[in-house]
Amino acid sequence: MSEHQTPRALRREFLTVSAAGILGVSGALTACANQIGHEDKDTSSSDLAGGVSESGITERTIAEAEKLHGLTYSPEERRQIVQTIDAQIANVEAIRKIPKEKALMPALAFDPRLPGKAYSPQPDSVRLASPPPGSLPGDEAGIAYASVSEQGHWFRTGQITSRRLTEIYLDRIKRIAPQLECFITVTPELALHQADSADRDFLQGRNHGPLQGIPYGIKDVFDTAGVPSTWGAMPYKDRVPKKDALVATLLRNAGAVLLGKLATGSLANGSRWYGGDSRNPWNMGESAGGSSTGAGSATAAGLVGFSIGTDSLGSILNPSDRCGVTGLRPTFGRVPTRNSMPLTPSLSRIGPIVRTVEDAALVLAAINYHDPQASDSIAMGFSYDGHMDIAGLKVGYSPKWFETVGNGPAAQVPVSVAHTNVLTVLNDMGADLIEVDLPDLPYAAMIPMLYAEAAAVFEELTLTGRDEELVAQKITEPSWPSSWREVRLLSAVDYIQADRFRRQVMMVMDEIFESVEVLCGPLYGYSIALVAATNFTGHPGLTMRVGFDDSPTRTIYGAPMDIDGVKHLITENITFHGRLFEEGKMLALGRALEERLNVWRERPPVG
Repeated sequence: MSEHQTPRALRREFLTVSAAGILGVSGALTACANQIGHEDKDTSSSDLAGGVSESGITERTIAEAEKLHGLTYSPEERRQIVQTIDAQIANVEAIRKIPKEKALMPALAFDPRLPGKAYSPQPDSVRLASPPPGSLPGDEAGIAYASVSEQGHWFRTGQITSRRLTEIYLDRIKRIAPQLECFITVTPELALHQADSADRDFLQGRNHGPLQGIPYGIKDVFDTAGVPSTWGAMPYKDRVPKKDALVATLLRNAGAVLLGKLATGSLANGSRWYGGDSRNPWNMGESAGGSSTGAGSATAAGLVGFSIGTDSLGSILNPSDRCGVTGLRPTFGRVPTRNSMPLTPSLSRIGPIVRTVEDAALVLAAINYHDPQASDSIAMGFSYDGHMDIAGLKVGYSPKWFETVGNGPAAQVPVSVAHTNVLTVLNDMGADLIEVDLPDLPYAAMIPMLYAEAAAVFEELTLTGRDEELVAQKITEPSWPSSWREVRLLSAVDYIQADRFRRQVMMVMDEIFESVEVLCGPLYGYSIALVAATNFTGHPGLTMRVGFDDSPTRTIYGAPMDIDGVKHLITENITFHGRLFEEGKMLALGRALEERLNVWRERPPVG
């Protein structure tokens, strides 16, 4: 950023800069806007003369601090602040000294539901539309790349045992995972023990549901009793919890088999963790996206039956889009977060990364649960009917979203034919396509709220300097340490104003969803506005493969590293965003599109 940029240019850069961090595409909003309006201020020594507080704060200190917040106080106003500022500092330091568990939730809890709106409870039900699969494939790769519903059918019809299925995955993990750097910890003994239990229960007539006997991997931000839960970060690499995360318990009760802990970008940021950088199995020269990076990579490479990720700003959707698998970010509050890594209390969501849309429905049904002990948990049933007629379903789209795609202005590339073809196919299927657009608002200006929440949870790292132990992401933008330090200079008043703006965006999205039932576009079509908006409003999202293209190796933002570089086959995904708690409609639309396109079975070149 040039020191000679105009205030207007600085303001434009602040509102358009792409964010990642949790998005998986690590990046950060810069502090360029802090300079707006201060280039010509006169802060002469006569204006700054005056007293000094006991903590050493002077009027010059206040004048310099004003530049961080776009403010101008008079000399008298600065003198008044100097006289009273010590009490405010003392209050901050007093609270800082009080021991606080990382999982301690703020007193103000986010609820995506707008006051006065009715959100009808749904019965818990899942009705699949996919036909029963044929006989068990003769090759192990064919079994490994099968859908959860297919594997479950073979298990329940006695064509394969859970132990055999688990052994297939453990062998593939041993051969392929090191190349992809997608597992942090593999748990073969635990997996085989759980597989034997699933087989034994099945033979004894104990039915735990459609996930019984299915091996899976879980992002290493979830606690697993007696198994390292490192959060992908060097300061916590030796951390071994005593309890399971509630989601892990729900999956164990459903009979699923834990293969191990999948890579997460360091503290759920980006694709790099303390032991590697997860790779995209379609092109191992590029990262798998983030921050549920190992989940996207392992699912795409056929190393797990399904996986579980987390999302605060695209961390499920991004690696799924990158690796060409199906990712579901549920409505905020639907899936319990207890004993998962605390990070962003008003944003964190848990969801499945799978190979087919109906697999996402099966996994969500198993982890949909109201936790009465949590302030961020909402009791809401989950209903899915794969036979739902999508004719007449109101699908919103903007032509802008189908022009260019990329995470940030510098990363924009033309959308692919696979993207634009989706609108044609949806129209042929009878969906009612309706043009919509987001109001021109600075959606990315909410992202510092994410940084503030994470900075509060991991304050100890900033205050002790241990944030430098976090592995840096492969980008020029600052990572967690810089973002946390910067956001501590955001005023409490401006934070609350951002929160009030967040409520405005919730009302904007609610109005859009009055006229449509689902929104459709590439994940980063035109800009990150839709991703940012729906993350902060709590709306659900689904991304799924719709075709293929050729591209040189891409940066984590999505643009080619070298426009003239060797081209590789890449996957192309489309993303849907749905009404609060109406994942069922979004999934039914995705399943119908998946059936029509029939592209999900294509395998990456990793075996």
